[in-house]
Amino acid sequence: MTATGTHRIQASGRPLTRSGSEKTLITLESVTSATALAGGLLLMLAPDGSLLMADPAALDGTGFGDWLLPGAALALFVGLGFAVTAVWQWRRGPYARFLSLAAGVGLVLFEVVQFSLIGFHPLQAVFGVVGVVTAVLAWRLPGAKHGATGGALVRRAEPAQAQAVAHHEDR
Repeated sequence: MTATGTHRIQASGRPLTRSGSEKTLITLESVTSATALAGGLLLMLAPDGSLLMADPAALDGTGFGDWLLPGAALALFVGLGFAVTAVWQWRRGPYARFLSLAAGVGLVLFEVVQFSLIGFHPLQAVFGVVGVVTAVLAWRLPGAKHGATGGALVRRAEPAQAQAVAHHEDR
């Protein structure tokens, strides 16, 4: 006998293992989160940009007097956003695929806004590509694996078990 809730049969047909694309997506989201949180926190700790060698003159004409609010936006929207997305994708939560897709597109938009405000920096191109790759990987995940059902990884019922359950329910 098992305790209630400790044994569930997987109804959606999801495998226990993860595809290479799914592993890559989760890793990319996790690394992006960590770098954005670190960068945002460093900008907030030293709003003059000294910890990241960020030139305060780049903010001229943007309405920002220092790097505090841009650092907070980076930490909150990209750092925390990608952390939540990575965890949700790892848990295979409901609509995880679409959350990852939104995070990737959101990162591209974040970099476009940043470029329009402060001009070009090579990291914008790098993270713009990260956003595109995130969106593409999320788009390519099978919808049945990341649809509305969500839930934690559980063992799939064997066909014989499923038939026995169906036979038992028919009675």
